[in-house]
Amino acid sequence: MLQFTPLSGPYVDGPGGASTSTECSKALAYLVEIDQARILLDCGAPEDFTFPPSLVKTDGADRGLHGSLPEILQRIGPTIDVVLLFHAELSHMGLYAYAYTHFGLQCPVYATLPVQTMGRLQMLEVVRSWQAEADVRSSSPVQRFLPTEAQVDEAFDAIRTLRYMQPTPLDGKCAGLVLTAYNAGHSLGGTVWKLRSPSVGTVVMALDWNHHRERHLDGTALLSVGAAAPLAHAIGQPDILITDMERGLYTNARRKDRDAALLEQIHKTLTSGHSVLIPVDSAARMLEILVLLDQHWAFAYQHQRFPLCLVSHTGQEVLERARTFMEWMAREWAIQLLDVPEKGRGRKKQTVTKSPLDFTGLRYFPSVEALHQALAPSQVKVVLATPPALTHGLSRQLLPEFLSDPDSLLVLTGRGEPDSLVRTLWERWNATQADAAAWRTGQVGTPSTPGGQLSYELRRRVPLAGDELRAYMEAHQAASEKTAARTAPQREADEGLSDSDSSSDEDDAMMHTGTADPPASTGDAAAAPEPLDMSFDTFLQGHASRDEGLHYRMFPFIERKRKVDGYGESIDTARWLSRRRRLEAEQEEQLDPSRAKPAPKKETPVEVPSKFTCETLSVAVRCRVLYIDLQGLSDGRALTTLVPQLQPRRLIMVNGDAPTRAELGAMLSSHELYMPTTGVTITVGGLSDTYSVRLGDALMGGLNWHRMEDYNVVHLHVTPDFSGDADTPTLVPCHDATTLRAAQAPSTLYIGDLRLSALKSYLARQQRIRADFAGEGVLVCSDRGQRHVMVTKQGTGRIVVEGNLSSSLARVRQSIYQLVAQVHQ
Repeated sequence: MLQFTPLSGPYVDGPGGASTSTECSKALAYLVEIDQARILLDCGAPEDFTFPPSLVKTDGADRGLHGSLPEILQRIGPTIDVVLLFHAELSHMGLYAYAYTHFGLQCPVYATLPVQTMGRLQMLEVVRSWQAEADVRSSSPVQRFLPTEAQVDEAFDAIRTLRYMQPTPLDGKCAGLVLTAYNAGHSLGGTVWKLRSPSVGTVVMALDWNHHRERHLDGTALLSVGAAAPLAHAIGQPDILITDMERGLYTNARRKDRDAALLEQIHKTLTSGHSVLIPVDSAARMLEILVLLDQHWAFAYQHQRFPLCLVSHTGQEVLERARTFMEWMAREWAIQLLDVPEKGRGRKKQTVTKSPLDFTGLRYFPSVEALHQALAPSQVKVVLATPPALTHGLSRQLLPEFLSDPDSLLVLTGRGEPDSLVRTLWERWNATQADAAAWRTGQVGTPSTPGGQLSYELRRRVPLAGDELRAYMEAHQAASEKTAARTAPQREADEGLSDSDSSSDEDDAMMHTGTADPPASTGDAAAAPEPLDMSFDTFLQGHASRDEGLHYRMFPFIERKRKVDGYGESIDTARWLSRRRRLEAEQEEQLDPSRAKPAPKKETPVEVPSKFTCETLSVAVRCRVLYIDLQGLSDGRALTTLVPQLQPRRLIMVNGDAPTRAELGAMLSSHELYMPTTGVTITVGGLSDTYSVRLGDALMGGLNWHRMEDYNVVHLHVTPDFSGDADTPTLVPCHDATTLRAAQAPSTLYIGDLRLSALKSYLARQQRIRADFAGEGVLVCSDRGQRHVMVTKQGTGRIVVEGNLSSSLARVRQSIYQLVAQVHQ
C-alpha cells in the first residue's frame, strides 16, 4: 500500500474548493509512505525563505500533516526514513539544510553528485547574499528559515551520491526497496527516481523534467527519443507514475525562435550603445544561458568589444565544478572530449584543453562594487546577475541603473514568484502584448516599455563611520575590559595550575604546607559587576559553569602534583619529539634549501563594524523589458506523449491549478488517475496486504523458478504452518485435495506484456524470419516464400496468432513463448 501527501506546492485550493486555486511560492515537498517506510521527496523553499501560514486545512491533521512546511517538518522530521532530492534548485532543496540542523531531518539523503555540488553552491550563494543585506541571526517579525554556511556544508556532506542507472538497496525500515536514478534533463544532474517495492511494484517519480535536448544536457530518459532511448527501455512500465502538471496547459516555443529573438534583441541593444541585464539563478539554468551567449560571442564579437559579465558570489566556482561533470552533460560533448587524434607514431594522445565550458569572454565579479570598479556604468555590456526573482542579492542592487536607462534591455527568463519584482515587471510587460495568452501558446513576445513607477526596498550592509564607529569602538572596548575583569582571576589560577616549570622543592613545599597565596584581582573596580573578596576564595579551574553566578572553592588551596607512573617520575616526551622534528627540518633544509622558506600564513579577515540599512526606492520603469522562457521544462504536449508511452497502471499528478486538473483529467480519463491537492492524502493499492513468511526446506527443494524481468516467479499450492513461530509462519506444500481443487489454475500461466516491436527484433535475430507492421497492433511474418503468419495484439494480455500449419507458425509461436514468463502448475 502506498500513501501520497503533497506537503507543499505552487497552488492551493481557494475558498471555492476545487473550482479555484491560489498561486503561492514554489516550495516543493511530498511525503510517500510505502508500508512502514516514510520517504520525503524534495525539501524546497522560496527565494526569500519565508513561509506564509497554510491557506488550507488538510485532511491529515491527526497525523501532523497540517500547517506550513516548516511546521510539518518540525513535527515529522525525525520520523522520515529517506529523503530524495531531484534538482539543485531552491524550490527543490532550499529548506533541506535548515531542516537537517533544526528539525532532526538526519536520515539518509540521496542525490546525484552534481545535485549535491551545485546545490551546496546555490545555498552558499543565497546565504552570502542575505548576510550582506539583513541580520538573519536577529529575531524579526518575518522569520527566515536560512541556515549558516557551516550548517550548509554539514548538511550537504551528509548526502549520499548516486550515479545514473545505479541500483541501490535501501536499509532500515526501507529494507526491500531498491532505488535507481535516471536522467531528468532541465538541470545538471537532474533526477528521475525509480523505486522498486515488493508490495507496491515499480514507482517512478519525475518532477520538473525536460523532454527536449538542450545545448549542455540531453533530454529526459522517460521518453524513448534520441540519445535517451536506451535509458527509457530500462525504466520500463511503472506500476505508479508520479509527475507534475504545472505546465500541462502550456505550449513551449521552438528553441530556434526563442534563441533567435533573444540574440537579436541583445545585439540590437549593444550596437545602439546600451547594456543588457539578465537575472539568472546561480547553478541550475545559468549554464544553458552562458553556453548560448558564449557561442554567440565567439561568432559575432570575436574581438570582445562588448564585455560579458557574471555577477555572483559563487559564479566562478560553479563553472569550475561544472567542468568536472562533463560525463553528466550532452553525449556529443563527452564524445568530442574523448575522441582525441594521435599525433605521430609512438607518441601519447594529446589532451583536449578546450572545453565547451571554457568561457573565454566571460568576466567574473563577486559584487556590484567590483563590477563598477572594473567597468564604468556607461560601458556597454551584458550582465548576468543572481538571483532570478530579484527578491534580494546582486541583481536587485543592479536594477535601478538599468530601469532608468530608456534604451537598456531587461530580459526575464521566468515569471518569478508571486509578489516578487520579476512577477510585477512580467505582468506589466504582458499587459502591453497584443495577445495576453501568447506566452503560453508557443509564441515569442516582443520587447516593450511597461512604464509607470516601481517601488521596492533596497537593503544593504554598510560599514560604520564617524560618530557611529567611535561609539561602537568605545562600547566594544568597555565590554572587553568588563570581560577581562571577570576572567582575570580565573585565568591566573589556571595558569598557576598548569605551570610545569616549578622546581620539585616548590612542589614539595606546596604539598607539605597546604597553603597558597590567592591570585590578586586585576582590572578597574568600577568595571566589575560586584566586588570580589579574593582573600578567602579562588575561582574554580577550567570552564565556567553554565549556571548563573560564580562558584568558588571551599578553601584557598591549590594542589600541585608531579606526573608519575609506576616506575617513578614520568619523562616529558614532548621535548624529545620537538628536538627530533627540529633535526629532521635541518636535514631537509640541507637537501633542499627552497623548502626552508616558511609558508605564508593565511590572514584571517577582520570583520569590519557595519550596520544594516533599508532604503525605499521609487524608480520609473523606462527600460525595455522582454520575457523569454528559458526554464527548460516540459509542456502539455510532452506530458500527453509521456503517459501513453510509459503506460503506467496508476497515475499521480501534482502541482496543478484547478483548470489544469479539470482539462488533464478529461484527457487522461482512461487511466487510474489521482490528482491530490496540497495537504490531501491519497491511498493507492489499499486492497493488497503484505506478510513475512518463511519457505520450508521441503518446499524449496522442488521449485522450478522462471525469470521475469528482475524477478524469479513460481506457481505454488501451499499452506501456512504456525507450529514453529506464531508471528512468522512457514509455507509447506499443500496435499489437501479440496484445497487443490479450489485453487485450481490453468496448466500454464504466461506473465509479462509482449511488445510486438520486441517480437519483431527477436524473430529477425534468432529465427531469421522477416516481420513487418501492417497496422496498429498487427505484425505480419514471412519466411522464405512460405505463407504469412499474422500476430495480432487484442487488448491487454490477449495475443492471437493466425496462419496455416507450417514450420513458420511453430517458430513464431515458440518465439512468443520465449518473450514471456511461463509458470507451470
